[in-house]
Amino acid sequence: MMNLQAILSFAASGLMLLTTLSSVVRGAFNRQRAFFALSAAVISSALLFQAMTIVSSEPPEALVHMQFLLSLTVFLPAVCLPFFIFFARDCSREEFTGRLPGIVLLVLLLGIAAVLLPIRLIVREISFEEGGKFWGAAFSGYGKGLGIFLILANVFYLYSMENTYRSATVAGKVTLKYPVLGIFAASMINLIVIGRVLALSTIDRNFMALEACGLIILATSLLYADIRYPLFDVRTTMRPDASSVITVIVSGLYILAIALISYVSAAAGLPYDRFGVYVLAVFVAFLLLAVGISGRARRRLRVFLNENFYVDRYNYRKEWRHYADLMVSSASIDDFISNTISSLCETVMVKKGLIHVDVGGGKSSTYGLGGGDWDPGSAARLRDFHSGKPVALFRRRGREGRLIHSGGQASPAPGGEYEWVEAIAFLCHGDECRGFIALGGKDTETEYNDEDSNFLTSVADQAMLALENLMMEERVLESSQMESFNRFASFVIHDLKNMVGMLSLTVENARDNIDDKEFQKDAIVTINRSVEKMRSLIDSLNAHKSPASITRVRTDLTSLVEKRVLALAPRAESGGIVIETRIGKGLVADVDPAAIERILENLVTNAVESTPEKGRIAVSASSIEGSRISIEVSDSGPGFDPEYLGNHLFKPFRTTKKGGLGIGLVLCKTLAEAHGGTVTVANGAGKGAVVSVIIPSGN
Repeated sequence: MMNLQAILSFAASGLMLLTTLSSVVRGAFNRQRAFFALSAAVISSALLFQAMTIVSSEPPEALVHMQFLLSLTVFLPAVCLPFFIFFARDCSREEFTGRLPGIVLLVLLLGIAAVLLPIRLIVREISFEEGGKFWGAAFSGYGKGLGIFLILANVFYLYSMENTYRSATVAGKVTLKYPVLGIFAASMINLIVIGRVLALSTIDRNFMALEACGLIILATSLLYADIRYPLFDVRTTMRPDASSVITVIVSGLYILAIALISYVSAAAGLPYDRFGVYVLAVFVAFLLLAVGISGRARRRLRVFLNENFYVDRYNYRKEWRHYADLMVSSASIDDFISNTISSLCETVMVKKGLIHVDVGGGKSSTYGLGGGDWDPGSAARLRDFHSGKPVALFRRRGREGRLIHSGGQASPAPGGEYEWVEAIAFLCHGDECRGFIALGGKDTETEYNDEDSNFLTSVADQAMLALENLMMEERVLESSQMESFNRFASFVIHDLKNMVGMLSLTVENARDNIDDKEFQKDAIVTINRSVEKMRSLIDSLNAHKSPASITRVRTDLTSLVEKRVLALAPRAESGGIVIETRIGKGLVADVDPAAIERILENLVTNAVESTPEKGRIAVSASSIEGSRISIEVSDSGPGFDPEYLGNHLFKPFRTTKKGGLGIGLVLCKTLAEAHGGTVTVANGAGKGAVVSVIIPSGN
């Protein structure tokens, strides 16, 4: 007749086989399901041989069955370790392929070890009762070594599972909760069984049945989670700081306690099992007493339970930090409201949610998850539920519902296309309702309560405040952009007006003097000058674009600089400013002459406009190491503002000059870089500004 221990082992084997089949037939087959199916199949086979060992009637028969049992146990980490590494992890294909050689090597090594396992060196003796029933086995020192290997593998399972669970989202924790409890329960029982082997070198059928009970718990939790949730579709991104040593510490303390109990038990001549129960009972009593006395421990325990096992209760401090970071990091209103509804649906664990808000200027924005049936134009239908209270919650009985926390008489819940709505948090500015957040039913199939209402009220208030700040920032930005555009337009209109005036005057005079040769010459000069100014204006407006188009020719820079400075001198002299030149002889370079003239014109013009009457401007040109040409313009003006030099240099439309547009230096930098050169700007040692342009000579 089959005993209870064998029945439990057969039952555990069948349940593990059932979870294997469930993982294969449910959902798309992937590497996580593959590793799990292999692991569950190996465990199921090991339990089958455990049951056959228990029902064995002869030592040789039991030894053969135990050979298979131990071989499968040795091989088990080869498939369990990859499963726990990749379970619920968002691993890329590259990460998987990178670890594939190590996985293959582990499978080969443990496979060879399992095949060549010397059972006679591991199991010292097989024990039977007088009636011929299997009782247990005694292990050698090598058997204890195998037990230590299995403990280390088990600790790694727990360590990986703990980190995966810590990294999961709230919705992910709901799915992983039961498998985690099952894995931890089975692991603790496994550690107790192996701890007995390490302490007494023996295992009996009762402890083998205890091991089977742990695996029944594990199989049941996995099967339940896979049927109720898409267990193998959960994905978590492992954070770098998610690692924890809690599992390692607890496991280490447990092994240390086993060693301590064994030593004291042997020294005092006490029965090991009874002594272990006494020590465990005292330890649990002191632990409960410590938790009961310490308020801090009670708070931590309550927070841990609420966060991980009562997912409807919120850790306000943790969630608030998340939403505060979200509101600060949102770059625009659209980003903010989209991120807010996504995070809120994840926190409250709902599949459908919407946020609708007026963003000013007659515009509104609507975002939602699963909101394909949403009509943005009918937002007023849900706004009608606003009665002065920040949140409206609905309780449903079948298709009927009533409004609670509405501040007045109960009214029907939304119907029709809005029947899914079970909670509405209103976004209010004072007494004015500017939008709302609508959420559907929870995934946990529980109703919204007062705690949900408080949480949604806080999120809605902070969201409205953040939206007000973002809208204010956008208004300030629009105002700044409009001011820049007006300055830009004023500059362009001023120059164009002068050019149009010159051309208009020429056209007016041409009616009476078109046949006059002198007038024709003057008209051509005027038109040519106006065209050049228009071209220069267009080039200036395009100064921020890069790279500039240049045509290199062999150029006598000494002559070019002297002539250009000479042409600009009258403008300086009209303001009582003296231009001094220090131009080296024989300067030749492969450059675009027109580009160099424009650089000189901009630099000298800026210097003239910045230098007071009777000031001085110095223009120098020289060769550097025979391969570069330096052109430098300095003045005796006030110099550049330090804040401008540090934050706004070479940025278009940023200037400290009254009436300036701030594109002269941008143009110089663009043209210099087109030659492969650089521009440096600084204040002089005493007074004034110094601008240096260095370009390769091409020699």
